[in-house]
Amino acid sequence: MKYFLIALQFLTRIPVIIKEEIEPQGYSRSMAWFPLVGLVLGICLVVVLKIALLLFPRAVAEILVICAYVFLTGALHIDGLADTWDGLCGGKGEKEKTLAIMKDSSVGAMGSLAISLGLLLKFVLLDSIPLTQLPQALIAMAVLGRWAQVLFVYNAASSKPQSSAGYFNSLSPAILIFATGMMVSLCVFILRPFTLISILALLSLTILFFRNYFKRKIGGITGDTIGAVNEITEIFVLLFILL
Repeated sequence: MKYFLIALQFLTRIPVIIKEEIEPQGYSRSMAWFPLVGLVLGICLVVVLKIALLLFPRAVAEILVICAYVFLTGALHIDGLADTWDGLCGGKGEKEKTLAIMKDSSVGAMGSLAISLGLLLKFVLLDSIPLTQLPQALIAMAVLGRWAQVLFVYNAASSKPQSSAGYFNSLSPAILIFATGMMVSLCVFILRPFTLISILALLSLTILFFRNYFKRKIGGITGDTIGAVNEITEIFVLLFILL
C-alpha cells in the first residue's frame, strides 16, 4: 500500500500522507502501481463527465473533464511535453543545449504550441468518440498513459541521473511484469480484446522508438520525456479507440 500511495502522491495532486520514510528504491517500486493510479484518475474523470453532462452541453462537459485532468495531475505531464518540445526544437541537435532548454522553467513558443495542440487534439478526439464509449475511453487513456511510463523507463538510460528519471533507474523486470499484468486486468473489462492487443502492440513499438530516439539525441530519458510519452500515449489511445 505504501508504494501505491507514493505513486499517487507523485502523479497527482490528491492529498496523500505517507508516514513511513521513502527509501531510495521507493519511487521505482511505486511504478508497479502506476496503472492503478491511472484507474483512480480515470474514475475521477468519469465522475466529472457524468455531473457536467447533467448541467452543460457535451462539448462544455468535455472541456471541464480536460480541465479537471490538468488540475488532478498538476499539469505534470503536459509540462514535460512542453519542455521536451522546446528542447528538441531549440537545441538543434546539441545535447547540452537541448538539456539546458528542457531544464529552464519558462515555456517557449514551441512548448506553448505543443500544449495547445495536445489539449486541442484530446478535446477533438473525446468529442468524436461516441458518448456511450466515452467513460471507457477516459479510463483506458489514463491507465495506458501511466503504464506507458513504466515501459518507457524500463531498461532505459537516464541522460541526467539527478533528474526525476534517475529515481526510476532501478526498475526491475518484476515491476514491469506486475504493472503490465495490472494494466491488462484493468483494460480487459473496458476494451475489446482485439483493440487492446492492437493498442499494446503499436504502443510498444512507438515507445521503443522514442526511447532510442531520446538516447541518440540527449543520451537517454529525462523526467520531461517521461511526461511527453504519457501525453503522446493518451492521444494515441483515444485515436485508436475512435478508429
